[in-house]
Amino acid sequence: MRQGRLLNMAGRELTAFEHILLGRICSDPSSGYDLKRVFARTPMGVYQPSSGALYPALRRLERMNLIKAQADASETSRPRRVYGPTAEGSAAHAAWLRQPVEPATVARDLGLHLMRFAMMEHQVPRSEVLAYLTSFRDALAAFTANLERFSAAASLHGALHPRLALEHGVAVHQASLRWAEDTIATLSAAAPPVAS
Repeated sequence: MRQGRLLNMAGRELTAFEHILLGRICSDPSSGYDLKRVFARTPMGVYQPSSGALYPALRRLERMNLIKAQADASETSRPRRVYGPTAEGSAAHAAWLRQPVEPATVARDLGLHLMRFAMMEHQVPRSEVLAYLTSFRDALAAFTANLERFSAAASLHGALHPRLALEHGVAVHQASLRWAEDTIATLSAAAPPVAS
């Protein structure tokens, strides 16, 4: 099984969008309209393949028994369907959050790894968050070191644009690595959260 992907009962892997959609529903049961607004107005929208992808994804997650819709009793006219996680959906989301970062995916899925971290705050114990961040940092360190070695060795035949693009990649991954190190230090020094 590849990192960031869990197989559903039919053996199909959930997409990044489906994982994020499931995570959003696990943290805050919502109607389709509410979810549409979240994806339209927040950075989470980069994971939505198209504006028409939301409702088919909700139906797929419902068929997989990962979410369940219920009518909102507070609505007097036309009740809206509010999606909440099933026990299986909550377990699938927690398993996705807990997967360590595979070095092969660290650059390609950088934003997705950060989204997983963001979703962990009230879902995963601090010790597991730190383990996740350590795997993220280690994968980033290896990738960045390889990129720096390639940059130092590459002549790129005097071409300016490829050299500048490579410098951007090095700078982005160095910044992400610094962020991971700082975040590990911050979370390690912070008082543990109080259980509610």
